Amino acid sequence: MGLEGSTVKEFKPSPKLVRIYWVYSLWYLIPAVITCLLIAVANPLLSAALLVVLVGVPVIFLVYWIPRFYRSVAFKLEKDHAYAKYGVWWVKEKRVPYNLVSEVRLRHGPLQRSLGLACVDIYTPATGAVRPELTFFQLDSDEAEKVASELRFRVGILSSKERRVIEEEILEELKSIKRILESLVRKEG
Repeated sequence: MGLEGSTVKEFKPSPKLVRIYWVYSLWYLIPAVITCLLIAVANPLLSAALLVVLVGVPVIFLVYWIPRFYRSVAFKLEKDHAYAKYGVWWVKEKRVPYNLVSEVRLRHGPLQRSLGLACVDIYTPATGAVRPELTFFQLDSDEAEKVASELRFRVGILSSKERRVIEEEILEELKSIKRILESLVRKEG
């Protein structure tokens, strides 16, 4: 992806977003099918009607909605903002200025890890640590790490290694100031 360098970086979620949304839908579809099968024992006609309503209609909806949702998603790291736009019917558009970002987190649950996906959550003081102001969701894990790193760089959040280097430089500068002050005290005394 190569995020470093220019000011605007555009990216999309992984195509695996389609797969993970189908897996998420199984939490509804499997119990619905089981319910229809159990009802089939007592009333096959009712069961068939329920199967169409409880399973067929949602599956048709998901066949339509999931790919369109994937195509609607656009993420950007702009010069001064993090940006996300998505939605099939109601389009959500969010832009968060870097100067308001207080924390950047990389998040991935067990299912996401198994598919090699991750989310980058962007927090501001307005939302606190409860929920992110903006999320770059369902990115490939490697890309998510690059995006989070680039975002932290643009925001000015240092990694522990970068912070350690700066702290060591500050310590060396303080030691040299101390030596100068001690030599001035000796000259006066």
